[in-house]
Amino acid sequence: MKLNPIPCCLAACLGLLLMTTQSMKGAESLSLIPDSAEALGTAGGRYANLGDATVVRVSPASMVDAEQPVLQVNTGIWHGDVKFGSVTGVHLEHNDPWVYPGSVYAILPVIPGRLAFGVGISTPYGLGSSYSKSSALRYLVPYESSLRTMSITPAVSWRVSKSVTAGLGLDIMQGTLGINQVVPLGGFDGEFHFDATGWGVSGYGSIRWDITEHQRIALVGRLPLRVKMEGTFSADGVAPGLPAGFDNHSSFDTEMTFPGSIALGYGIDVTDRLTLGLDFKWSANSSHDDIPLNTSNSNSLLPTNSIPLKWRNSIDIGTGASYRINDAWVARAGYLFSENSMPGGTFMPSIPAYDRHIFSLGLGWKGKSNSVDLTYGFIYNPARTVSDADTAAFNGRYRHQWHVVMLSIGHKF
Repeated sequence: MKLNPIPCCLAACLGLLLMTTQSMKGAESLSLIPDSAEALGTAGGRYANLGDATVVRVSPASMVDAEQPVLQVNTGIWHGDVKFGSVTGVHLEHNDPWVYPGSVYAILPVIPGRLAFGVGISTPYGLGSSYSKSSALRYLVPYESSLRTMSITPAVSWRVSKSVTAGLGLDIMQGTLGINQVVPLGGFDGEFHFDATGWGVSGYGSIRWDITEHQRIALVGRLPLRVKMEGTFSADGVAPGLPAGFDNHSSFDTEMTFPGSIALGYGIDVTDRLTLGLDFKWSANSSHDDIPLNTSNSNSLLPTNSIPLKWRNSIDIGTGASYRINDAWVARAGYLFSENSMPGGTFMPSIPAYDRHIFSLGLGWKGKSNSVDLTYGFIYNPARTVSDADTAAFNGRYRHQWHVVMLSIGHKF
């Protein structure tokens, strides 16, 4: 019995929507991370060469290559080693180093080779930290903070000419921000809790030019995406004698602008088995100016009305290779460098940012209708010593590394 691809895709999307919104407690940075085993396996060379269903988000111009409806589910396990040694002698270490991201993508060829639609649900950005509530830095560093995102990305792809394809997509993103911090309130330890959720919409697109039968170039652009979030602020353990008009429960709103970017990818089939890719991306990370903290009647108690970031624009550059062992098996390797965008002045333990190196090795199997891919990635951030932080206690040495295993399962209908 042949399954109808449309109900199957909808069921998988709804199931993963529930899974990702609960499991993605935080990730590595505000940079897009490859979210399939193939994409991670060729991390720095995927824009022109990627052949799985995540092209819906990565480079939608390639969706038109799909000859049959395809559904792909991706899941992963991340384990982080995040530590900070302050010049004050205090040491902080992540209490919750495990992250379980997931995504699902589907492509439906309407006119095979000429027109295709696709949709994805993913968790593209994330930040998260969890430290001891009894730390000597508890008044300066939130003991728990997280930024979770969930994106729905419908896209369309069409063939412009024999050698040129194009694709456009919408990025419909939900953002959820949570901050929990111990604060000194009139000689007592209290707690502030900020929780907010909101939506934003933006667009992206790509063009792929097949220069020859064995060479291609892809250009990918993403517009900035602003997410306005609304929620609640609460203060626990509030002592008497606080400012008049202060309420320990009030509304809270904030907003974030996720960066736009321009990327260029080049792919070449060196032989009938070996394919190489080179990628370059420029990201407008300066859109991360600050995170406002607006409460309806509690701002008088807050030490600041915003979290300053002042991030700089940055670049990514890398390469990726795939080697077809036989008709069923393929091996992959990749490297991606992402430039640090956070200056020392606004550096903080709750949002650690460094130069980032991703090294990956992967293996994939493809049958007549099914495919399975597995990749290991090591995200290495060289230890960073900060000496010019605006908050003196944030000066010190930071260590930040991740081990990642990604699994992707695909089915063609």
